Amino acid sequence: MAGQRSPITCHVLDSSCGKPGRDVPVKLEMLNTAANNAWASVAYGLTDSDGRVSTLLDPSHELVTGIYRMTFQTAEYWAAQGVTGYFYPYVQIIFEVAPGAEKQHYHIPLLLSPYSYTTYRGS
Repeated sequence: MAGQRSPITCHVLDSSCGKPGRDVPVKLEMLNTAANNAWASVAYGLTDSDGRVSTLLDPSHELVTGIYRMTFQTAEYWAAQGVTGYFYPYVQIIFEVAPGAEKQHYHIPLLLSPYSYTTYRGS
């Protein structure tokens, strides 16, 4: 159906050159509090030419309340760019889907450079 999207999406921008971070492997996990607080895999993706993963989850996927972790494999990205001096081999962003907010859309932008990163809740 047109207009539907994954309930969780992400975007990588290489702020050192002002371009999208393409081909960055992304993993989404959820904290399983019933299993000794182990992380359970939910989805995997790869950023596209615009630095986005808009199809991480099927649009019909229903989020559940809990703690989620998105991992960006930045070492693979930097290696593909020919960058050998970087500080963060991966970036993990942990966020919560609060009770009553399961139907909201969650967009996780990552602004990345070899020695720093920042994130915020996007729309």
